[in-house]
Amino acid sequence: VVEMQAPAGPSPGQTCVLILIFTVLLQSLCVAVTYMYFTSELRQMQDKYSQSGIACFLKEDDIPWDPNDEESMNTPCWQVKWQLRQFVRKAPRMKKLWVRK
Repeated sequence: VVEMQAPAGPSPGQTCVLILIFTVLLQSLCVAVTYMYFTSELRQMQDKYSQSGIACFLKEDDIPWDPNDEESMNTPCWQVKWQLRQFVRKAPRMKKLWVRK
């Protein structure tokens, strides 16, 4: 009498490897989606900041600069103009350094 056994399922080792592969693929997918989302958000923020910075220079600024007024110092236009002013002030010093080399 010959006994016929039903084919056995995957071994525990194979099951573990399959679960591990599935987990890694799922994590990779989550990282990829998160990366794409935050890259898109960052690009939108950069575009918005860039446009607001350019808009500050294209429009007439009726708001006076008052260094003692904390509210006027927190406006995006004031911050952009302040950064540009700092850069312009440092530019002649940088030029002198470049000439010396």
